[in-house]
Amino acid sequence: MLLPVRDSVGGALGFKVFEEVEYYLKDSEWCYYTSNSEILNILSNYKKNLDTILQNPEVIKIISEKTQTGSMIKVNIINEVTGVDVSVKVIGENGTDIFFKESTKLTTDEPKVIAQTIKNWLSIYEKQIPYDGQVIGVLGNQFSIDVGTNRSLFPGNDLLLLRPLRKRRHPLLKEIVDWESMKIGSGKVIHSTETQSQGAISQYDTKKRLKIGDWVILKEKDGKQIVEERKYKDDNDYEFGRLGELSLLFNIGKASVTAENPITKKLGGTALGVELLSTLWITRKYWAGLDISRIVGSLSPEEGTFTNNSNSLANSFFRLKAGYKYLPLGFFYGPQIDAYVGYGSYTYGLDSAVSDGITEVSFSGILLGAKGSIPIQKMIRAYVEMSLLFSPTYSEESTVYGEADSTRNYTIEIGGKYLYSPNMTFDVSYGVNSSKASFESPVRSISAKQSTFKLGTTFTF
Repeated sequence: MLLPVRDSVGGALGFKVFEEVEYYLKDSEWCYYTSNSEILNILSNYKKNLDTILQNPEVIKIISEKTQTGSMIKVNIINEVTGVDVSVKVIGENGTDIFFKESTKLTTDEPKVIAQTIKNWLSIYEKQIPYDGQVIGVLGNQFSIDVGTNRSLFPGNDLLLLRPLRKRRHPLLKEIVDWESMKIGSGKVIHSTETQSQGAISQYDTKKRLKIGDWVILKEKDGKQIVEERKYKDDNDYEFGRLGELSLLFNIGKASVTAENPITKKLGGTALGVELLSTLWITRKYWAGLDISRIVGSLSPEEGTFTNNSNSLANSFFRLKAGYKYLPLGFFYGPQIDAYVGYGSYTYGLDSAVSDGITEVSFSGILLGAKGSIPIQKMIRAYVEMSLLFSPTYSEESTVYGEADSTRNYTIEIGGKYLYSPNMTFDVSYGVNSSKASFESPVRSISAKQSTFKLGTTFTF
């Protein structure tokens, strides 16, 4: 972030310099620029003593926290008879660390000349940044980097992975002059876009594992970095690696079974269960999955007359899927869209309702579905999933209705995931599953519905 540029002539010079430098930062590829518009209204209340306010490390720290900015650039211009004194400081997010500072005296007060001097200093500072990129996400042995081809990261580049430990300050100047770091391991770039990259760890050098915030340094080859531009079509989709997810979810909700024969009879009640979901990535874009669910409960009459006032429920769901994952931004940590096809079977079981016209029924057939997810924050992802059985086959344990003339089945689920650790998320969701079989002669139908609230965890391996 570029803080308001201060001058000694009421801001007339500082505003023009600010515009020039801000344009340069927005257009640069070595940093992500954060607009300071959010703090301008606050700082406008301190016009008379703004210089004093911006010298307070606590104020700088608060600005960084409120705007989620890493480091801030502070420019001061002092007009004198023979020219202007210009100084620049790059201040860390804690308000006290000085990463870079420079000053000089210019014989002109031309805004473009002052701004160009500041740009030259920032170019020097860019070369002093101790890393080429930072890790912004970890998934097993794969990780995402906040830079891409704009910083010469191309598929095939070798990487060093470091963890910053502490800073070294100059005893007199109080500037950060060096960083102590530890090598975590080495890796390779496997996918790149202009502003982000995907890497794979090839070797760990310690027992510590990669985490968000670690440094990425591009290794040199033959004395120079690989900077040739490669077409994205050369990026091998099969280099992502073999990864998988295993989810264990506990369910609580409401289940119901309704029979119209022709009088409507309905059973309903609370259901509890457990669900096991597994996913294996075959390649970067293709995956296979297996879902198994078991629900139990006790249903009581809600409509109509029944022989028994209580019926034990035992539902079981089975889904075998093969899917394609589309990544609009090219990264697992961005939006994701999954489309899948497979086989699904939903069984709704009751132990003692045959005499009342209700029996255990099953719906099975070709499964079609789609799931979209998007990151809400760095640690939180929301998703919505919809699936159905295409013209499912209907069967029943005891012959009550016979062969169905028409059938339907669908499932809708919305939820979210919280990234507790690089290999573990906490999951919460709400879903509805509904199946129905209709008969024409005579007109009858039987339907089953289940609404469940799910809570559990997902492990990545």
